[in-house]
Amino acid sequence: MKKLLSCIVLVLPFTVIAYVLAASLFGPNLDTPFKKAPRPIIGALRAPLENLPQIENFEVVGYNPLPNPGDTIARGRNGPVAIAGNCLYVGNRIGRRTGTTGLPPEVLIVDISQPNNPLVVGAFTTVPGATSREMRAIPDRNTLIIENFQDGAFSPGTNNLQIYDITNCRAPVLRQTLDLGSDTPHEFFVWRDPDNTSRYLLYTSVNNAEPSLRVFEVNNPPNGAASNVPVATFSLAPAVPASEPTDFNRYRDDHFIFAPKPTSQGNTLHSMSVSEDGTRVYMANSQAGYYILDSSRLAARLPCIRNTVTVDETSNLDPNLCLRKVNPDPQARIDLTPPYGGIHHSIYPIPDGPYLWASGERNGTTTCPWTGGQILDASDEMNLQIVAHFMVPENLPENCFIGGPGDPSLMREFSTHQPLLFKNIAFLTWYSAGLRAWDISNPRLPLEVGVFVPKPAEQVVERFRNSPDVWMWPFPILHNGLIYTMDENSGLYILRYTGRRAKELPQRGTFLSNTNIR
Repeated sequence: MKKLLSCIVLVLPFTVIAYVLAASLFGPNLDTPFKKAPRPIIGALRAPLENLPQIENFEVVGYNPLPNPGDTIARGRNGPVAIAGNCLYVGNRIGRRTGTTGLPPEVLIVDISQPNNPLVVGAFTTVPGATSREMRAIPDRNTLIIENFQDGAFSPGTNNLQIYDITNCRAPVLRQTLDLGSDTPHEFFVWRDPDNTSRYLLYTSVNNAEPSLRVFEVNNPPNGAASNVPVATFSLAPAVPASEPTDFNRYRDDHFIFAPKPTSQGNTLHSMSVSEDGTRVYMANSQAGYYILDSSRLAARLPCIRNTVTVDETSNLDPNLCLRKVNPDPQARIDLTPPYGGIHHSIYPIPDGPYLWASGERNGTTTCPWTGGQILDASDEMNLQIVAHFMVPENLPENCFIGGPGDPSLMREFSTHQPLLFKNIAFLTWYSAGLRAWDISNPRLPLEVGVFVPKPAEQVVERFRNSPDVWMWPFPILHNGLIYTMDENSGLYILRYTGRRAKELPQRGTFLSNTNIR
């Protein structure tokens, strides 16, 4: 029965199916469909806050609230996660220690040698006034890379990439800094050259200046040569300006129920991913959409023209460019805004096939309906096609009303965020929808197969948006068969996935989707 219901939900993704299912199973209790349920229903509305946790096809192996050093309650404002050996690192999303105005932000160090009992064993400070927005580990090279950018509430801040030696994983030592000056990095992808495993390219998005894609080369980290000068850059501007006015009449009324329609849009790069062989870069250009770059010459370390500036449809035709748009027409993109709200947040290749996993983001507790995602067919790279949509019921405009699931007073957000992808299954942190699992063995019919929404910690030093709800934000990581994921407020959760295709997950090694390092 459960399998049948899940199929119905995905076959009819644009109906208010959750309420129909709740009514048929539990009688008239439509307002709280889980109140009388013996267990949650995959594909239905998220349980109310007071009824959490909501768990289907996951087991909680371990938990730590991640207190500030010397404290006992959850610190909150947890940021990105990286794993090397028995050490897990947790960044900080603000430019100071939580609960203070003067102490610099700290990265926590967690001992995960016993997954059922993770312990905070240390911390180190990064850059005062800056948030550790993203981080990646290169375990076999004892390297940790942290991306910092200036927190708007604090000045001066520093925008940079810091490279640490973690030979002693409990005592990181800063070895190098790549300085970006006043330009603010946002996300980055670490690509290891399969033909030269001492060579790494750091693909970095910059969201306040062009070029908004910059690629830095690092050799023999953590101590080898690195330069502040990018080895390649790409800009879709000026053909597609970094920001431009837009006609608010082009946006759908039912996607701007509690928020005003925009009169301008931003087109700088939000995030990117790179193919295993390094020859393709998949671009998510905020409100400008999704498209693909050819990076063959850069990957092969062949001489190439370093900087690509897109003036018109001829700008990307030169085969000697380090980075060039596969379809040289600057307007050839999958672009959903307008008529919909939000941005094009992420795009990642699904392993062993022509399909891409794409998802949006729409920040704010007053922006119902939020963003779901799409699966794209890249068989013809010149002409990407959307072949499937995936979402939770809170992404439906029909659920955006006062007193309903999208009521701004609930102080929550149902945007997609960061994925962990395997050939047939995907995991996705989904803000207030928690961590979701999707069977993607048929990319044209993605099927939700797992839900983990924790009950938030009762005591938190500093909550995101002062919200009591769930905020699952960083990239999930599969490490030795277990999933490590984070709630921004409540801390670290170590999970075992038990649903469909669970036996396909690798039981040894560390896997995440923002690098090709395995």
